Amino acid sequence: MKINKILAFAAGLLALVACSDFEEINKNPKAANASDLMPYWALNKSIINDQQNPNDAERVFVLYWADIARQDGENSGRAVGASNDEWAGCLYNLTRNCVNSANLAIKIANEAIEGGNFGEHESGLFANVREFARIWRVYLMTEFVDSFGSFTTDFEGYSPEYQSVEECYNFMLKELGEAVAAINLNFSGESSTEKDSDASYQLDALKWKNFGISMWMRVAMRLSEVAPGTAKAEFEKAVAAGSGIRTTDGIFKVIEDGGWNDLAGVMSRTWDWQEASHTFANLTTNLGGAKAEDILQDKGKRFYKNAPIKPEDVAAKYGPYIKDAATYLGVHMVDKDGNNLYEEYTDSPTWGYFFDGIPSKLDPRALAYFTLPSDYNNRIETGYASFPSSTAPFMIALDKANDALQINTSFAWNGLIAGYGRDDKAKGNGLVDASGGNYGKTYPALAERYRNNKEYRVFFGPWETYFLLAEAALRGWNAGISAEDAYNAGIKASFEYLNVADNYEAYINSEDYNRVGTSVKFSHTAEPQNYTINYTDPVSGDTKTIEYKYPEASKTLYGKALNDQLSKIITQKFIANTPWLPLENWSDHRRLGLPFWETPVSSTEFPYLQGWTKESYKNGQQVGFYAQRMNYPNSFKNASPAEYERALSLMGMSNENTITPLWWAKK
Repeated sequence: MKINKILAFAAGLLALVACSDFEEINKNPKAANASDLMPYWALNKSIINDQQNPNDAERVFVLYWADIARQDGENSGRAVGASNDEWAGCLYNLTRNCVNSANLAIKIANEAIEGGNFGEHESGLFANVREFARIWRVYLMTEFVDSFGSFTTDFEGYSPEYQSVEECYNFMLKELGEAVAAINLNFSGESSTEKDSDASYQLDALKWKNFGISMWMRVAMRLSEVAPGTAKAEFEKAVAAGSGIRTTDGIFKVIEDGGWNDLAGVMSRTWDWQEASHTFANLTTNLGGAKAEDILQDKGKRFYKNAPIKPEDVAAKYGPYIKDAATYLGVHMVDKDGNNLYEEYTDSPTWGYFFDGIPSKLDPRALAYFTLPSDYNNRIETGYASFPSSTAPFMIALDKANDALQINTSFAWNGLIAGYGRDDKAKGNGLVDASGGNYGKTYPALAERYRNNKEYRVFFGPWETYFLLAEAALRGWNAGISAEDAYNAGIKASFEYLNVADNYEAYINSEDYNRVGTSVKFSHTAEPQNYTINYTDPVSGDTKTIEYKYPEASKTLYGKALNDQLSKIITQKFIANTPWLPLENWSDHRRLGLPFWETPVSSTEFPYLQGWTKESYKNGQQVGFYAQRMNYPNSFKNASPAEYERALSLMGMSNENTITPLWWAKK
């Protein structure tokens, strides 16, 4: 793939498809003669634009989606319902412009086919590109609808009206069914010009069809709780249509490129620390039985520059920091007077404790995603990310007047919690204070492979197809595969993608519980039991004990269990989709309340959440504790006030807010 050629095609279409006003979301289909253009150029422009330039990526992908989805712990306020009009405007305009380009691809293809001026190959290819564009347009619609809510489905009229989320989903399901069925596998890109004009699949018809089928599954499953009959029927149609994406070479992905353009990495900004979240740390600690010593050898050569590290080197460097997280909770964060240094108002079972080391057992993907504090020098490949260069231990002072009360944060595995974490208690002790690089010295940071513009951005991976099939089979739908086989295949696909497959067999047979009471083995559904665990008293240095209390299943948003098979499927899907698919992880939690997300914590009230107080976590989780949507930007309201009011009314709102659940979400 020649990036300069891709960008040249994209630039050539800019004047035809750019728009800034609501009314321009569709062009008069008869107003422009596109006979001198190729439909795949317009499609490619749409795909490349949706890769998100650095301005949009930081605001949409990182500060909105990854924050709300509990992947990025560096809270921007979006996870607790705060809205930013400029950031929301980036997604609003980006998606509409990308939809315009997809519409143009369909228009050009239809004109070319109707004109009859092309040979058999070109005509067949153009017909396929039309269907590719319809599939891609559905993907774009999910970005918009699952973020904001109501959108339009009128892509041919002059003055499109907004439709309800339900109407949008019915439209998307119909589009996917028709487009998948219409793809002719005999016509794919042949010349380098054709192939280089598709940044995703090089106009490979089979791969596009499989993407359409997997998207069909995703869209159908979104309706599992609100319209289960439709969800089942549509999902089974998708299964009958073909395999979907089930192999690594079928991943829908687009290459990243350095610089300030649409192909720059979505997580590449140096000033975004993108620390591990408290949610992610809880989900992956103890999960799967893989030993830290084995993971740190990096046999897959994905983590370290000088991998694999010899076992004796692992023991020398990391050995003193490896601690059994099944029997040790960490340092209790209190001062000499017994005052908590963290705010206490959350239902996380590990909150208030700092794990001062590396868990002896950890999901092997965790260290593929995040770099441990003080371990940057051996991880950085490009020097692009502004990580601390010093490997000297960073010490958290628990008592400013007593230098002896300190914690060494080297290699410590923890995560930033959702909420207004920069309250005086935590900030005063360097726990969540970004000044002086303290984020990077205290918490695991997003690994350089996701920052250095050398990866492919993933839009859909084979692991997700398998986890969708596993959930469908668990529900009794005809998935063509058992729930357990699909579940294990999803884990294997994720492990293979990250080159950690040597851990697979032991992992899928593990009955170890993570911090929130979920294990890996599919048939192991025993609920976890509270037990006695050790912790360190920071004042005396003594080891003491406390009862470790797992979340109460009946008080979680899911409300059924901590370790049933659906909890396992969605937990694995969340981990596998990290960090590329935060919007999908957010959508699963809104749909099911899975996996377990702790309630947000703060020393002050949350002005945007519904029903949250400092004591409300004791009574159980509520939908209103979690952001449900993004507010439309003011540009929409100002440009089309009547349509703006219609969009809100279709979601049952009279005023804009971020906590009204979408049609398909838990209420």
